[in-house]
Amino acid sequence: MRKQFTSACLIAASGLLLSTSVNAAGTNIQRGAYIGGQASYSWFENDFDYKHDHQDWYGGQLGFRFTPRFSLEASYLEGKADLRYDDGTGDLKDKVLNRQPLISARYHFADTGVLGFEPYVGLAGGEKWTKNNSADGKRHRETVVGPEVGVQRRFLSRLLLDVGARGPYSIDYDRWEGQVYAGLNFLFSVKNRHEEVVEEPVEEYAPEPKPAPEPKVVTRDINESGTAAQFGFDEDTLSGSQLDDLRAAARFLNDNPNTSVTLEGHTCNMGPDEYNLQLSERRADTAKKFLEEQGISSDRITVVGKGAAEPIADNATKEGRERNRRVDAIITGTVEETR
Repeated sequence: MRKQFTSACLIAASGLLLSTSVNAAGTNIQRGAYIGGQASYSWFENDFDYKHDHQDWYGGQLGFRFTPRFSLEASYLEGKADLRYDDGTGDLKDKVLNRQPLISARYHFADTGVLGFEPYVGLAGGEKWTKNNSADGKRHRETVVGPEVGVQRRFLSRLLLDVGARGPYSIDYDRWEGQVYAGLNFLFSVKNRHEEVVEEPVEEYAPEPKPAPEPKVVTRDINESGTAAQFGFDEDTLSGSQLDDLRAAARFLNDNPNTSVTLEGHTCNMGPDEYNLQLSERRADTAKKFLEEQGISSDRITVVGKGAAEPIADNATKEGRERNRRVDAIITGTVEETR
């Protein structure tokens, strides 16, 4: 008996190892329930006072797959067998009725299989009830537990074939039994696993960007004038607070080398004309020296003294006279602009 059971387990284990080496679709069940019928065949260990013959079992099962990898199954099997025993007077025979309710917890290899069969391993536990036809008619109960290995395959969406082997061990009588079984089940409330679909990327048409337009350089003539510096009465020097306009003129001249500047000195009408003319020239020279310090070449600067001849405000007022004490900058030439 042990050799037969060991051989059955080795065959089942070999099939399990083979099935896990080849990818297959499996049952494709996310979760669901099933109900069906089962037939099995048993080998008994006969090193016992009561010797059973090999036995056919028939029954049914109800199962629930609650994840792709785990399930529970409740099964019930029964079958008649011949019982041989020695009561001291000889070898006697009797008929026995065996019943076996079991609960199996199973782990499914959901991502592997062969030929569409999905393998699983499990642990079954329950009871075995034996009743003979002798005069006492007593029913014997024993607790059994044992490993399971098997495969399942799904057909026609709703049918599930289950083939496997288990080895119930009697805890009460310390003996093994070998079983092979086959069941056909009807599936219901099934949710299928969603296989990941890898979509090939679609190459989108994108027109080539138009080249950026080449920058266009435009040359234009300029002739701009404005007051570049203010002076105090009878002064030809500049303080730091009076240099902002001259600094701006210097930056423009440096940025545009094809330009030149004319510095015109002016005075108010107070004092002799000849003196005012000399004073206006000194004021223009002061502005020229500042521009030269800012990097402007002297050959781009022209100095002119106007005296009091060209006022821009009324010399009859104090405010007017202050505005007339000035140096005007007149910038001419060409500048280049990028458009």
